[in-house]
Amino acid sequence: MRVMQILPRMNIGGVERGVYDLAKFFKGKDITTIIVSGGGRLANELEDLGIKHYKLPVYRKSLFGFFLAPKIRKIIEDEKIDIVHARSRVPGWISFFASRSSRAHFITTAHGIYKNRFFSEVMGWGKFIIAPSKVVARHMRDRFGVPEDKIKIISRWVDLDKFNFTEYKTRRESNYIVSVGRISQSKGYEHLIKGFKKVVRFNPYLKLKIIGSADKSKQRYLEYLKTLVNRFSLNYNVEFVGFKQDIEDVLAKARILVAPSVIEESFGRVVVEAFACGVPVVATAVGGFKEIIQDGKNGVLVEPEDGLAISKGILRILDDSSFAERIVKQAREDVERKYTMEECLLKTKEVYEETTETLRILVIKISSLGDLILSLPSLKALRDEFPRSFISLLTLKKYRSFFYDCPYIDEVITLEDKYKRVKNIFNIASILRRRSFDYVVDLQNNRSSHLISFLSFPRQSFGYSLRGGFLLTRNLKYNRQDSPLLSQEKILRLLGIKFVEKKLIFWPQESEHSIVLPAADLIGINISASRKWQSKNWPREHILKLIDLIHKNFCNSRVVLFGDEDSKEEARRIETSSLPSPLNLCGKTTLRTLPQVMKSLKLFITPDTATLHLSLALGVPTIALFGPTNPSRHTVQCKNLYVLCEKMPCSFCYRSKCGLDKKNACLTKITPGKVLIKIKEILNR
Repeated sequence: MRVMQILPRMNIGGVERGVYDLAKFFKGKDITTIIVSGGGRLANELEDLGIKHYKLPVYRKSLFGFFLAPKIRKIIEDEKIDIVHARSRVPGWISFFASRSSRAHFITTAHGIYKNRFFSEVMGWGKFIIAPSKVVARHMRDRFGVPEDKIKIISRWVDLDKFNFTEYKTRRESNYIVSVGRISQSKGYEHLIKGFKKVVRFNPYLKLKIIGSADKSKQRYLEYLKTLVNRFSLNYNVEFVGFKQDIEDVLAKARILVAPSVIEESFGRVVVEAFACGVPVVATAVGGFKEIIQDGKNGVLVEPEDGLAISKGILRILDDSSFAERIVKQAREDVERKYTMEECLLKTKEVYEETTETLRILVIKISSLGDLILSLPSLKALRDEFPRSFISLLTLKKYRSFFYDCPYIDEVITLEDKYKRVKNIFNIASILRRRSFDYVVDLQNNRSSHLISFLSFPRQSFGYSLRGGFLLTRNLKYNRQDSPLLSQEKILRLLGIKFVEKKLIFWPQESEHSIVLPAADLIGINISASRKWQSKNWPREHILKLIDLIHKNFCNSRVVLFGDEDSKEEARRIETSSLPSPLNLCGKTTLRTLPQVMKSLKLFITPDTATLHLSLALGVPTIALFGPTNPSRHTVQCKNLYVLCEKMPCSFCYRSKCGLDKKNACLTKITPGKVLIKIKEILNR
């Protein structure tokens, strides 16, 4: 496995040391690490280890950074990168777009509590997001809407070969209290200095070493801290050491470590390093500190921005040696159990393996119900080809219940009927981006679905080139003569999938419907198509005549009327005009109960393609009545399918309302007698 670690620089810091440790740990093992950064103190050490490092200005917070994407893309291709692991936001933006349409998966580590939502959004787009603590995981979930199953909590670690344990009895000889971290208001050093003033009253020879550098923007804060030191006459006791690379040597000589942060710290690497060395820790109860430290058991927690509380915490350790010995012993045990380099890096390896071994696939099939039924073979083919993948279906909200127990998908993501509005497209695309799909299979193939596919930023997207199909990463030309299943199979071939059998399918259902059916041979008649397609409706007079013929010719049969809510009034008229009356189920079935009722039928007659596809998928012999639409384009060849279609000069007009005085002439030509002949042929086989 080949992994690219991309971060702003390779200077000495928690993130950089983590990347260095990872590259060194896996060198010569299962993972080859390639690092991209703006250079820094650790870059030469990487090269000494034989670890390849590309120096690029991926730290620049400007639009210039996006011009680096082609270079990153070339590195991905040349180095055959499997995973791009972004460690910061600017490198995250660059490498995310560089990895689209490539072989590489994109993951991130959220090293901080990000405030700027837009700038930080990309850190939630990884296939997985590694968080160093629960507080960061919660922040990414609540602030950025990252699904919980994408977040992996892996704490930062300590190298026990470098950070050696020293008994506290030996440390009692030290007069040094240390605090480690960059000079920034967020670190709360003014509160530490105020608290230390009180400590010095009882321990005048103690020294406080503040270790960390201040960048240009923090020089005024550093001067303020020095002013405080002067005001409190602590010049002898407080020293600003600046940057130190050898933190292990600093901790080896320290008596106490104090971490006075006033913000939600994402973790606290220096705290676990102190734990490893046997240095007692006093820290504020913020962020990741609260997850590492159990107050009074392995360290001391105090309230933030409270100098008096800090002084009491320090004095508690200084004045009670047995307490100090007890907490450092427990702290070391905690490190050995939870924070070793091997433990944490092997967890990282597990995330890498899961990243490459599993796929997230989105299938877009928004409407209609008939087309959704036609998509079932594609969904099953995807499940068979990628059994470990997580497959999502994007469709209209009203169809959600139909897929309640479908074994071919893992979740249904829903849209409202007005999904084509620009605002709604951007909203759903925002949700889909956070799902981090590897593949989007666009079976809808309209402008809106192609735009949704594009804005969800998958690694690959597949569909037809028509209606904005250029937005897909891989597309093909659409052939209007293709059957429905063939047109879908052509898209799946782009993923290396072929249908074993080109037939409609349905899955076994365990639950029973609540509708009581008579003990007879049931012949179903769908009395109308959808409200949009009035031209597909078979005349009421024909339906009444056919019901009469069925009862005269098949004494053990009972007619069942099917239809949606819009057909209830028409069904009532048919019911009251027939003797004996048919069983009227119009508007009484749901998308969940409809398949369960239909599979009990002996035969089904319909002018509607949705119920046509469903009945064939259920294995029910079906007579399809076609008029304004071409059956060869909208049916799947099946031994149970019997098409009745009368050719006319205006055949296959595809009008939703008949142009010949709205009398549906093409369907009127299909007489009840012709249907009866086909019924006899089927039932007498």
